[in-house]
Amino acid sequence: MTTYALLHTIFFFFVYAFLGWCVEVAYAAITTRELVNRGFLNGPICPIYGCGMTVMIAVLGRFTMPSSDMAWYQNVLVAFFGGMVITTLVELVGGFILYKMFHTRWWDYSMYRFNLGGFICPQFSLLWGLGSVLLMVVVHPLLSKPSAAIPTLVLIWLDVIFGGLFLADLIVSAIQAVGFSKQLARIDELRKAMRTTSDALTEVIGTSAMTMDTLLDEQKLQLTLAAMEGATNAAELRDQLRELAGKAGTLRDTTIRLSKQRFFGTGRLLRAFPDMVPDRREALASLRVGLTKATARAKAAAKQAVKTGKNAMKKEDK
Repeated sequence: MTTYALLHTIFFFFVYAFLGWCVEVAYAAITTRELVNRGFLNGPICPIYGCGMTVMIAVLGRFTMPSSDMAWYQNVLVAFFGGMVITTLVELVGGFILYKMFHTRWWDYSMYRFNLGGFICPQFSLLWGLGSVLLMVVVHPLLSKPSAAIPTLVLIWLDVIFGGLFLADLIVSAIQAVGFSKQLARIDELRKAMRTTSDALTEVIGTSAMTMDTLLDEQKLQLTLAAMEGATNAAELRDQLRELAGKAGTLRDTTIRLSKQRFFGTGRLLRAFPDMVPDRREALASLRVGLTKATARAKAAAKQAVKTGKNAMKKEDK
């Protein structure tokens, strides 16, 4: 591969990674009626699409370009079956690597028949095959002609700029994903501690199972602490309950912060991957419930503020 060809390959990686991100955002907007920044990275780029397309260009390009000696239907068949195999392998390897790094399946095909580990399934492989035909037979020939006219120096600068931004985004996103895993670990520890303390409370004062609401509601917490007055061996349990309440409060504040992260940060990851399956599934379910409540409270507060403002304006008019 010549230097110029390598520069083009890098350039096309970013082009198709961006186009893949656009497809993901459009698909999410159609299915959920919500604008979501899809993809593992924060920027408008999905590297898995870029990887898949650059591999297809390298392997299938000479068979699917208009200049090939094959008939049009042969180009289509090569693009379909070759693209289906390549993209499925890229999706499998990419999903497995992300799972090993962050203990999370960022997409999950477990609900589809004949899936492999939830990473790939034949239903989506067929869709990737159809997409490969569109890209290799229609889109790439159209893009390859004008891109061939880009001067080498310009191509170098484009690759360097895009590469620098990509590397910075990759580092930041990896840090956020690690933070997300730690967040789930803290929630998991809190849930386990709550179960243990709840069982102990049942033995001491005969109370029902303790919930997160009990820890976050100061009145409920004080009532529970008051019920323990005079109970045998309750001093240590009271300290544990106060400690849990402090951790629950910190977790609530974090959840409120995450609910505001729509296009950047850990909160965005939760919206970008609604079907993610981490090892700590129960912790993720608790976090999603907390996010739903935080979002609902924020919307209610916003509506109340608007209502209060309107009432104040009416009074001033009078």
